[in-house]
Amino acid sequence: YFGKSNHIENDKIRPFLDFIKEAEHFKFVVIRPEVREKIESAFEDAVLEDIRESMIPDFKFIKIDVFDYQKEGISFAAFRKASIIADEMGLGKTIQAIGAALIKKDTFGFKHTLIVCPASIKEQWKKEIEKFSNEKAEVIQGTPEERQLRYIESECYFLIVNYETVLRDQVAINNSDIDFLILDEAQRVKNYATQTAHAIKNINHKHVLVITGTPIENRLIDLFSIVSILDPHFLGPLWEFSYQYCLFDPERYNKINGYYNLQELKKRMEPILLRREKRNVLDQLPNVQQFNIPVMLSPLQSDYHGSYARGIATILRKKFITPYDMQRMQLLLANMRMVCNSTFLIDGETNESPKLEELKYILLEKLDIKNSNKKIIIFSEWIKMHKLIGSILRENNIGFAELNGSVPVKLRGNLIHKFESDDSCKVFLSTEAGGSGLNLQVADTLINFELPWNPAKKNQRIGRIDRLGQKSKKLIIFNFISRHSIEEKIAAGLIVKQNLFEGVLDQSSTTNFVDFSAKGRSQFLQQLESIISGLEEVPPEKEIIPETEKTVAKPEDIAKENEKNREIDLSGDTNESPEGIDSSKPALTEESNKPEKETVNPAEFEKIMENGLQFLAGLVKLSTGKDVGLEGQKIDVDKETGEVTMKFKLPV
Repeated sequence: YFGKSNHIENDKIRPFLDFIKEAEHFKFVVIRPEVREKIESAFEDAVLEDIRESMIPDFKFIKIDVFDYQKEGISFAAFRKASIIADEMGLGKTIQAIGAALIKKDTFGFKHTLIVCPASIKEQWKKEIEKFSNEKAEVIQGTPEERQLRYIESECYFLIVNYETVLRDQVAINNSDIDFLILDEAQRVKNYATQTAHAIKNINHKHVLVITGTPIENRLIDLFSIVSILDPHFLGPLWEFSYQYCLFDPERYNKINGYYNLQELKKRMEPILLRREKRNVLDQLPNVQQFNIPVMLSPLQSDYHGSYARGIATILRKKFITPYDMQRMQLLLANMRMVCNSTFLIDGETNESPKLEELKYILLEKLDIKNSNKKIIIFSEWIKMHKLIGSILRENNIGFAELNGSVPVKLRGNLIHKFESDDSCKVFLSTEAGGSGLNLQVADTLINFELPWNPAKKNQRIGRIDRLGQKSKKLIIFNFISRHSIEEKIAAGLIVKQNLFEGVLDQSSTTNFVDFSAKGRSQFLQQLESIISGLEEVPPEKEIIPETEKTVAKPEDIAKENEKNREIDLSGDTNESPEGIDSSKPALTEESNKPEKETVNPAEFEKIMENGLQFLAGLVKLSTGKDVGLEGQKIDVDKETGEVTMKFKLPV
């Protein structure tokens, strides 16, 4: 059976079954259990290979038309026990994984697919499964006892958990007969020595699929760790793999100086690894691809956010809403948006921001910005947010330019030229000042750190790069959206449907009067109620801070921020450098937190009184149905004494 060899090649494993049958007659011949498992696996692989060659996959289970390269990926994973889809980011690895799971259910009669992914995208997986298929998905959560029951009793084909949960629920998962295991963002277990990686390897399953955009990040050992989850025997033991492909330092035995035989490793991986880059499938892709990136709020963010929502709910319960109430709601809504970015925008002290962590991950790992020629625009309307983002970019030696409304128009060309011509300038930070009037076709990726109130402004941002002269044929847009927040309502298109609402929320709007007729008031309040519905709730385990103790961004701070962000033309002399904003300056100082001394301007006060007259007219019409004749209204302001006289005629 062996001849002169001391091992059997993979393609000769199945005939070895004859030796096992013959050896059963000799008691002194002992065969280890894993040998039988290896032979059984070889026969199963042969059956799967026959199915791959003879069966034409039916994609009827997927409710959308998938691209040809996605069909290839689905087929690749559907008829293999273990596989890796390592397509470049933005090519739809999720839909390929869902499609493979559906075909496995139809072909092999699978009952349960377990998806393991980062906690922030569990709900995203559930949403996409139920959107693209007729199957139901359940996110496993609750107490350990409740989770244990759900693994066994759930009638859903797809079960979804995060990596940390697997570490705690390994026994319960193995009691639930998982057929197909899908690992998303598998680079989270690239370190084979971690407890999480060990727990994942010990999950019982029939088939497994890994989806990742970065199977190898910095070390070849990352690939070994991921493959060992799929099949611990595929690449052999670690010591053997290391000496086959790693160049060790002659002085320090545990230091790796480089790698070799990579083409051989590539060929060795072909049976289980499929990777496509955008340049390979450009003709199949739409011109612009948008991806919503769900991000969880931190406990402090959630606390702030819920407090502001409760403040708005309190105002909405009032019988009459005054201009002061309107201003207060505007500030609370602005605070709800700001806190979704970072608590620093609210209190100037803490900086809890899962968005920043996600941004760092996408830039460094997903997009590999340091080692690519990508040009990326990041939009955020808050200048203080730029300082925080800029700090991350500087820490990682990523060059960037920054634009906001305080940069004179004559200097903006220098910023754009730097972004276009300087290979080290990878990122362009911009407020709404860059949302119109600028051409940034050199960029191929746009990140909305937060969504604007008005969908038209989002389209303006995209229009900065999606225009004639664009150098890249395919553009990618990332929208960061904090879960269970006002940002989800913005993304769902529940707001800014009418000019009335936009006039109140849009900081650049000149609208200073709200129609309080029965129809207008009802419409406005209904929209506000739909926004904060459910957002004022705080999980019971979190302490609710009394409304009077909560931090609220100062009105003057918001006003200053908005003034900087407006499109301005400063064509006079300036001491600004051609680089634009000095990012080395601190984002927040004690002086900037102090409110300026308030002064009364008679002209401004007269305008406020005129608005008050209009407001009263609205109330009268709401109560009586009659218009107040304001043609003869008169407001006199005595600048010497400060005395104000207001005259108008009531309806008779």
